[in-house]
Amino acid sequence: MSALILPGGSKSGMLETLLCRTFEDTAMDRCIDALFDCAQSAGESVPKRPEKARARVWLATKPDPHLSVGVAAKRGCWDMEHRALAGVRSYLKELGRPAE
Repeated sequence: MSALILPGGSKSGMLETLLCRTFEDTAMDRCIDALFDCAQSAGESVPKRPEKARARVWLATKPDPHLSVGVAAKRGCWDMEHRALAGVRSYLKELGRPAE
């Protein structure tokens, strides 16, 4: 039996933490920052789980928005080849290998 703890290493977070890394430092990342800054300026509170909120905003910008990150992955909303997901890809490949 094996387990994968996300986002990996000694870093805290969750699946959405890794997914948000697939678009960090992009124009959309800056747009999402601006949206949250604007919301705070308007008196809204900071999301309790910012990675989940950022992932949902990212998905809301897609042609067929969906709240499930899994369905969004199937629809190609995430860059599954991004380096941020290398550990997950490696883990899944190992799971698929026959036992020796």
